[in-house]
Amino acid sequence: MIRITFVSPKGGVGKSTIIYYVAKLLSDKFKTLIVDLTDSATLSRLFGVQNNILADNGYFADKGNIGVISFSRISNDETLNLEKITLRYKEVLGDYSLVLVEYPIHFYSKSIKTEYMIFNSLLKTKNYLFSVTIPRDIIIKSTLNYTSSLISYLSSINKDIYDKALIINMIKDDETKDITRYHSNVFSIKFNYDLIFKGFYNVDPPNDFLQISKFIENLIE
Repeated sequence: MIRITFVSPKGGVGKSTIIYYVAKLLSDKFKTLIVDLTDSATLSRLFGVQNNILADNGYFADKGNIGVISFSRISNDETLNLEKITLRYKEVLGDYSLVLVEYPIHFYSKSIKTEYMIFNSLLKTKNYLFSVTIPRDIIIKSTLNYTSSLISYLSSINKDIYDKALIINMIKDDETKDITRYHSNVFSIKFNYDLIFKGFYNVDPPNDFLQISKFIENLIE
């Protein structure tokens, strides 16, 4: 099993879209679990998950070869029953080959530390971070700085965590120059009107997402 977490300090960069397509593309070969920690709970709602893991039910859905579990909307003020959460998470993790995690924009969120601590207590696997951004130099650089800070924050729990890739989303034709200078593994996704106006869940995976899914497939194998 491998774990890939999609991160960004900015909302609206397309993390949910990317995870949705990657899960769809890879689920034919690998049993895939999506872990949703976001405040919007977009992926949770899309797969019919209405509650988070603190509730007695409705925090997990299994759709064929894709499962979704929600750690969304856990307040920093909430008192958590870690033993109960750990047992629920352990039961869900099962035999998944791939875990795709979506983080909220604030990495000091209680849900991030709680989920990462429990996951790493249950499984020993490499934790890869994929940074997601849009094609603006200042935002790309701030995203990479955010990822570096996040790694430092999480390393106190498990140091087996790596800044693996940078995804630059919503690129227009005049914005593709020299994007490889930002990271050793850079993936570009072109701006696509259909994803915005039709909803990404109503559109077949554009070709740009194939390169990301193939990269992840190679990591698994």
